Amino acid sequence: MGRIDGFMEKITGKRRAVFLIVIIIICIIAIGLGIYSQYFYKYSDTDPFMLGIHVGKAKTSEEYAELKANFLNLFTNELHINSESIRVDKVEPTQSIVFTGFTVVNEDEAYYDVNLNLPFLNIDTDVAAEINSEIEEFNQTASSIMRTSSQYTIYNVSYVAYINENIVSIVIKENSKYGNSSERVRIKTYCYDISTNSEISLKDLIELKNTDEETVQENIDNTIQTAYENSQAIANEFGTEVIRDPEDDMYKIDKTENYFLTDDGYVYIIYDYGEYTETNEMDIIIF
Repeated sequence: MGRIDGFMEKITGKRRAVFLIVIIIICIIAIGLGIYSQYFYKYSDTDPFMLGIHVGKAKTSEEYAELKANFLNLFTNELHINSESIRVDKVEPTQSIVFTGFTVVNEDEAYYDVNLNLPFLNIDTDVAAEINSEIEEFNQTASSIMRTSSQYTIYNVSYVAYINENIVSIVIKENSKYGNSSERVRIKTYCYDISTNSEISLKDLIELKNTDEETVQENIDNTIQTAYENSQAIANEFGTEVIRDPEDDMYKIDKTENYFLTDDGYVYIIYDYGEYTETNEMDIIIF
């Protein structure tokens, strides 16, 4: 207290008044921000310090398990936005930043059942155009099935999209079944940063989540090791399960291809095995 009292004694006249006014203003601003954050800021649960990116609350293992179990129910062909304001140059000015750009619902009882809903990234940039060009490949697959299929084929494509501040995530789920083969499920994701006009890496999302690569890699390794042990036990009895290889480089952070950020601040990492064989199996990591 002695130092503070001594400092105050040196401030006299107008300087003392200005100093006190500044302190009062700072206190008023701090109290105002606290009240706004707690009662009026609609993202206070996921962005408590109003930093812009909503990072999500830590959950229990049971809560993360519930999110994983609900994963396939996310694909409602809708966009979920958690952002105060977004400014972009759009290709279609009257549409949202992500919308259903192409739909096909067609069935031939002898040959195919196609239900296709494709997202369109409605941003007028070269990178967004490249993403939309890749997404168009799902339509080409559907067209090929409807033109040339010689066995009854089920082909369904749906999506979900999220905006978390300047980050747009698009997640596409492809279900296919050709003749008597098993169902195959593939996941394809895109993460796009509006502010930099570039795709975002998993390392970028790890940094945004204020965690580190070592922690996330350990989470991935533990998840895959458990899935490997479970699938190996089942395969020994039934011989039909996908056997993971925990040593495969595909599970390394810099080799991981499918990941996305939700509007409420959770990063999903998806390892689907429909890319390699006829299966709907996948492993999901959430943080």
